[in-house]
Amino acid sequence: MIRFLLALFLVLVPALGQAASPTASRQTSPGGIAYTLLHLPGNKDVAIAAAWPTDWAYRAGVNQAAPVIGTKLILSGGAKGYPAGKAIESFADLKADASLYLAAEDHVIGEIVVRRKNLMPAIEIANAHLRAPALDQKWFTRIRDGVAQKLAAARARPFHAGFDAVRWAVFGNQPLRNALSLDAPGVFRNLTRADIVKWHHETITRHPEAVVVSGDIDAEMAGKVVDSLFAGLPDTTPKISRRVKADFSPRRILLHMPDAKTTTLAFIAPLPPTRLGGDEGDLVLTSALSGEKGVLFDAVRTRLRASYGFSAGFSNYTRELRVFFILGQVEPGKLAAVEQAVRKAYADFRKSGPSGDLARRKAPLKANFQKLPTLSMATARSELESALDGFQPGKVLEIVHDLDALTKDDLRKRLASAFPASDDFIVIAVSPNKNALPGACVISEPRQAADCR
Repeated sequence: MIRFLLALFLVLVPALGQAASPTASRQTSPGGIAYTLLHLPGNKDVAIAAAWPTDWAYRAGVNQAAPVIGTKLILSGGAKGYPAGKAIESFADLKADASLYLAAEDHVIGEIVVRRKNLMPAIEIANAHLRAPALDQKWFTRIRDGVAQKLAAARARPFHAGFDAVRWAVFGNQPLRNALSLDAPGVFRNLTRADIVKWHHETITRHPEAVVVSGDIDAEMAGKVVDSLFAGLPDTTPKISRRVKADFSPRRILLHMPDAKTTTLAFIAPLPPTRLGGDEGDLVLTSALSGEKGVLFDAVRTRLRASYGFSAGFSNYTRELRVFFILGQVEPGKLAAVEQAVRKAYADFRKSGPSGDLARRKAPLKANFQKLPTLSMATARSELESALDGFQPGKVLEIVHDLDALTKDDLRKRLASAFPASDDFIVIAVSPNKNALPGACVISEPRQAADCR
């Protein structure tokens, strides 16, 4: 699911040119770095995406905010020959865009997309910042404090507070929980530039777990690009240990927030990881559940007239811990009734599958997927996720075919084998009325959810 959600994020932008006969191959650069080459004839842009493995989120004794602030600081905090903030302007002059971010706590993703004629100058800038970032102290403080303020404001919102409570219920006081919520006392206040230096040195190495190059570029040029991008980085491979215990046992929890302006309700349960496949069907199924014509809307809004909107979707705590969720805002007096209505509607859906014309349900997804080969960055991003899942090169080029092949019987089997039963959810409600969900474990702050059984 990660790969398709990330790809869909970009397919709504204008196409960059009509691709003809895109191909995929496994290559090795002259310097010995393995990568996937997606040859996309006709594209004006070339994109490179890389994934560095990390287990920082799983460790005790480190500051869990370091990867979040570090990924924002590396490209903005300067490097030799580039004052802090200059890289962004330089990339813009080259019609390039670059980013670094944390994905599912297990990888740091680096991306750069640039017009083919400006490729090497953009790679030089990116390499300078990856290899020896200045990590300017003023920019460090600005970014750290800005992220801290943004998260503090988010925690005051009911949905956010509810998901914080679920993380406490699932992970308790393990490091991963704090990495996901970043709410431990002093996690930002105590973060130092030295923490970022340590995290950067051990994470951004010459040996990413996966690299993808996409665009109208041949293997000879792509190999030079890969070697240039990672030149001078530490020639080390970190030892990764991602040990965590997750408790998804069903519970009903009500987080009492007296000042909450809205009442929210969410259902959360695990799904198989994306490396096991099934992503295309999951997208079709969630679209059938969500939206104004979806099963949930009909059950809650149309019949009960009790909700401001319900939807279903996917998220990832880690690459192995993937979750399915149903959520919406509810009128406080109808919370208990909506919980039962959602359970019944979902149970019926899980048994029978989506109704109506399947081709029509697939059509919006198919239209977006057909654009992927014309979008170098979206294609590279999706292929990178597939590479991390262990699929053969070119998975992104087969998305339309895989979607077309789906049948209603496939979807019913997927629901039965991979999706949770209606009683398997952790239910979290956030309400100003502590009696709104009879029989629930009532808590007054998210961390108390760890004791709900």
